[in-house]
Amino acid sequence: MLKSMKKSVGLTMVALVLMLSMAASAFANPYNSYNYYFEYDGAYHSHSSSYIAANATESGGNVTITLSGSYFPEVEVGGVNYAGVYNSGTNTTTITFPGSSAAPIDVLLHVVVAPWHDTWYSLDLIWG
Repeated sequence: MLKSMKKSVGLTMVALVLMLSMAASAFANPYNSYNYYFEYDGAYHSHSSSYIAANATESGGNVTITLSGSYFPEVEVGGVNYAGVYNSGTNTTTITFPGSSAAPIDVLLHVVVAPWHDTWYSLDLIWG
């Protein structure tokens, strides 16, 4: 009897683990997450890349990046401007624009540090 009870408990544990793993995948992030960095004039740019606060996500033909600070009101991609959304709780700015992780993305990043700095930087978002 003890042997059959151990077998029953073992099978129950296996079933429980399988159910939990299926439940976890049902609530998994629907977005693909990718590492990235910025290049300026064809070379890694440590200053702009140091503001990357999280991996980029890709979903439905759009890419979302998260940068540290409130300095990034917008980016221009393909001649169209996309506004950044600042979150004061996390001190990050999130910007969503069309793109894919299949190729680098040319972006013009607007950087504003009031009152003395207001410039657009031509960068390449490189997947890595």
